Amino acid sequence: MSVRILIADDHARVRSEVRQLIQDSGYDWQVCCEAADGQDAIEQAAQFKPDLLVLDLIMPRCNGISAGREIREFLPNSPMILFTLLESEYLEREAKKAGFFAMVHKANSSLVLISAIRDALAARISPLTNPPPEEPCGPSRL
Repeated sequence: MSVRILIADDHARVRSEVRQLIQDSGYDWQVCCEAADGQDAIEQAAQFKPDLLVLDLIMPRCNGISAGREIREFLPNSPMILFTLLESEYLEREAKKAGFFAMVHKANSSLVLISAIRDALAARISPLTNPPPEEPCGPSRL
């Protein structure tokens, strides 16, 4: 059974690129829904119950961290990845408190996002057992 992924970003081009990246990854993953803002991400997550979520930080109506906090309440076992142009220790702390698995900077290679998705799904299946080694240029694990 395919892993179902929600993508939330206010830029249609970014959503399209991430969708294509996921489709071309070689894994049994599919994008089950997309959202153009944080409130839509919450609604889509409640309706489709994705296995994993990729959320942009800065979106209309509700930012990614706030949306993630709300989604975490009804999908506690679905890992979330914050996909953003911003980087800071404060942002990483806030994402961790909200329940995000990782924060991936949009300027990184597409392989970093695929690696973060793979690692999040592996951690969901076997939490705390033999965590994957940190990759030198991998995602920021929270």
